[in-house]
Amino acid sequence: MGDFSIKLDTSRIQRELSDMQKQIPYATATAVNGLAFDAMRLENSAMSEIFDHPRPFTTRATQVDKATKSNPTAVVSLRDQQAKYLTPYETGGDHWVGARDGAGDLLVPVDGRTDAYGQIPRGLIKRLLARPDVFAGTVRGIRGIWQRPTRGTRRDGSRGTKGTTHLKLLYMFRPNKAVDKHLDFEQRAEEMVQREGPRAIEAAILKTVRTAR
Repeated sequence: MGDFSIKLDTSRIQRELSDMQKQIPYATATAVNGLAFDAMRLENSAMSEIFDHPRPFTTRATQVDKATKSNPTAVVSLRDQQAKYLTPYETGGDHWVGARDGAGDLLVPVDGRTDAYGQIPRGLIKRLLARPDVFAGTVRGIRGIWQRPTRGTRRDGSRGTKGTTHLKLLYMFRPNKAVDKHLDFEQRAEEMVQREGPRAIEAAILKTVRTAR
């Protein structure tokens, strides 16, 4: 009985497999970055659900440090400026008060101007306190930013207050307190990665094999 030998030339497929193996780091970085930017968009979108009328500055608080072929780790984080006041909503603690490096009493609008988001515009308090008719102090036991009544000419020709002698409370200081909302930043991103991660890496590898970078 004769022998029948089979031998296949596998050099080509070995080269192709070797080339494919080289693409794995690129595919991994692609998948990780896709997930990272999805997480960034998810976190930014959640700001509008957590806070009432957040500023665009807050709804764009998240950033991504991208993964590379040599370092397949992407980092999703809060930008430095936004992290100052958002971190208590993630880790717990009192509201961040910018004027005192995060500590101090809260300044709450009463009859003072606010922006479209109900917040005190940046730099407004400093400009107000530079005016002669505005001062910071305690009146009738209330500590805040006060405005003196407008002075004008009386009917007898003398100078004095016109219409009213009452001070107007623009902004009131209130004791700081713990935040009452939670960001769930890490939990939200982790759940998304666990849910979408396997599909993302599979799709990235298939795409990389097809395009053969």
